[in-house]
Amino acid sequence: MNKPELLAPAGDFEKLRTAIHYGADAVYLGDSRFSLRGKARNFYPEQLRKAVHYAHGNNVRVYVTVNIFPHNRDLNEIEHHIETLNDINPDAVILSDPGIFTMFREKAPGINLHISTQANITNSQAARFWEGLGAKRLVLSRELSISEIQEIREKTTAEIEVFVHGSLCISYSGRCYISSFLASRSANRGECTNSCRWNYSLMEEKRQGEYFPVSEDKRGTYIMSSRDLCMIEYLPVLIEAGVDSFKIEGRMKGINYVAGVVKTYREAIDSIHDGMQYRVHSRWLKELSMFSSRGYTTGMFLGKQPDYDYNFDGESYRMSHELVGVILDMHGGTAKVGLRNRLDVGDPVEYLSFGLEEKIFEIDSMRDADGIGIPSARNGDIIFMEVPEVVRKNDLIRRRKDCRNMRQKLMQSDGARPS
Repeated sequence: MNKPELLAPAGDFEKLRTAIHYGADAVYLGDSRFSLRGKARNFYPEQLRKAVHYAHGNNVRVYVTVNIFPHNRDLNEIEHHIETLNDINPDAVILSDPGIFTMFREKAPGINLHISTQANITNSQAARFWEGLGAKRLVLSRELSISEIQEIREKTTAEIEVFVHGSLCISYSGRCYISSFLASRSANRGECTNSCRWNYSLMEEKRQGEYFPVSEDKRGTYIMSSRDLCMIEYLPVLIEAGVDSFKIEGRMKGINYVAGVVKTYREAIDSIHDGMQYRVHSRWLKELSMFSSRGYTTGMFLGKQPDYDYNFDGESYRMSHELVGVILDMHGGTAKVGLRNRLDVGDPVEYLSFGLEEKIFEIDSMRDADGIGIPSARNGDIIFMEVPEVVRKNDLIRRRKDCRNMRQKLMQSDGARPS
């Protein structure tokens, strides 16, 4: 089997660096003015130039999103943006509007064009239409089954990209107006308020002020909120269907999510070989359950699923582990760590490092910048500590969310015992 590309989200420079560090073949990012993730920190022209330079220096491809649905007032700015991109020279631009496609073809003919999932490519004729215009890659609609993807593959020579992990949208491949109506912020212009995740009740016309739950779930109703997509168990099937790029959603997610998902899918893709049975390690599934998710589904890939396989049950953002810090630098076995959470001597932590999976280490000691031993440190502090040999710069440190509470209870229990 040909190995597909692993395409990771880069909502800002730190997420870009994290995605590359953990094995992404390519990243996608954008300028807030023209991207459908306008609330991500994103990249402006000079930052974009630095991002492309950094990625290319690590042999990683960069795809820039210009996938809003533009109005006339946006065209002048987009024209200037095209000139900037033509100079920066990313590996491709992701877009959905045919007019913007034409502008790129005229003003930046050397840039490869990828057609966004927002264009709703659901059939082979649409695929051939965009291929005929010169599109290099098609990001297929999320509403397709694997057999439909395979049929499109047979009718086009353009590259095919699909989402394999991350949040799903109630609207057709992201074309949504709920946020516009309820919050005057257009999802189609990068300003989505995630209105479909809000808590809703039903009110009968003649019973003003009386609210009824839509379901019997006492935690509230989430009738428009889907579980997250996870296709790690079916990667070989997608490869056989002709998919060239596996895309991870999550430009708004944190580095803990980016690191864990990219690392897991990197291992999974690398384990796929011709003639060998694909084995889904329980460790991968455990890893994907450690950070923020709404539970998982296979979406539309396997055809119509039972309703419970789609419906988010209201237990918002399952997460068993939290980010503790980032390895900023290494000197021998000593790490310089930027903390993102409180850390105490004695805390059990995990290093998100290749070769240390499922191993727990206790913090024996920490030092401040002056080399003085300290018992604890807080979010934002820079500390120095000894780490295992295989830990690398840019690795993350994390721990179970409940570990500090458990440790405090044990300490209280020990203190209550008679000597």
